[in-house]
Amino acid sequence: MALPFFKKGKDKAPAPKQAPVSAPVESHPTETLLTMDMGASGIVVEESSGAPQSPVDEAAILYASGQADMAERLLKDILGGGDRRAWHMLFDLYCIQRREKEFEQLALDYAMRFETSPPVWQKMGNNGAAGAPQQAEAASLELPGLLDKKATAALREGIAGTDKKAVVRIDFSRIEMVDESGADECAHILSAARKAKRKLQVSGVDRLIALLQDLNRATHSRAVHWLLLLELYQILGRQDNFEDLAVDYAVRFEVSPPSWSEVQAAEVVQAKPAEPADDALRLAGEITPANDSALQQFGSYAATHNDVLVDLTQVTRVDYGSVSQFISVLMQCLGSGKAITLRGHNALIHELFRVMGIDQLAQLIPHHPD
Repeated sequence: MALPFFKKGKDKAPAPKQAPVSAPVESHPTETLLTMDMGASGIVVEESSGAPQSPVDEAAILYASGQADMAERLLKDILGGGDRRAWHMLFDLYCIQRREKEFEQLALDYAMRFETSPPVWQKMGNNGAAGAPQQAEAASLELPGLLDKKATAALREGIAGTDKKAVVRIDFSRIEMVDESGADECAHILSAARKAKRKLQVSGVDRLIALLQDLNRATHSRAVHWLLLLELYQILGRQDNFEDLAVDYAVRFEVSPPSWSEVQAAEVVQAKPAEPADDALRLAGEITPANDSALQQFGSYAATHNDVLVDLTQVTRVDYGSVSQFISVLMQCLGSGKAITLRGHNALIHELFRVMGIDQLAQLIPHHPD
């Protein structure tokens, strides 16, 4: 079996076989590809160039080297060649950089070119890539099965600790019970967020609405449950439901009905899918020489697992300078007879792994299967 790994090659500067379309690769660190043949005669190491063989390879290395702008220009130049890898790399670059407008235009071009549905927009990772505009990150707050004072205290702190320009996503899908203090606090928190014009996304809200409707139909229903349901209708922009319930509330408790306020409605989104039921190591962010905690986690995880499963869905970039260390961990796993699977990585990382020979060390399952 031939297994590739890498060492720094200061004496050789690999030259690409074809002229680069945009920017030369000579400015990047060079690598020497070593092939280790573990045969009957022992370990034989053969040396060959690890230079990019195509513009797609070059774009992957440019991006891995922190030159996202140059990688983007090169990918745009080679779209006309019909290589879908370049399209997917550009799609993922726009997702990482939060450039939805450019993504949608590329999606239209893709649909016309290939007469098939394009990828769907999704944000990737926790941070935009280098050169991307800095944007406030969304907060995701998941409420537990019991909506009580403890749960709402965590909700209040989560909203308060989020940038005021960021989207706050609240998942109600797990709620099974609502006590009076939880209903009261939750109504006040949502009302305050609405009046502060916070941008809200909600999931699982219909489940909570159905639960509150059941509580309100009870003979001894509590006003706080009615008020929470009214607030939910308000933040969702369901004015007809709000006004019908407000009249019933006024009659039931002999008070003046609450007033409707014209505000931007919260966006209803799908509940976050459950995490896969496996023991995968989930990494996030950028893997770089300056920030090698992810590789340390990888090494520790690999040392204690026979089946090495690493989820890279939230990793935005693997730095070119970290590849040799990454491969070192993989080689240790292979030396111990362990199976390795790397999954969920974006197209830019996938092409880097391919050109650097990592596809020969591990099973790769990118999020773009084609």
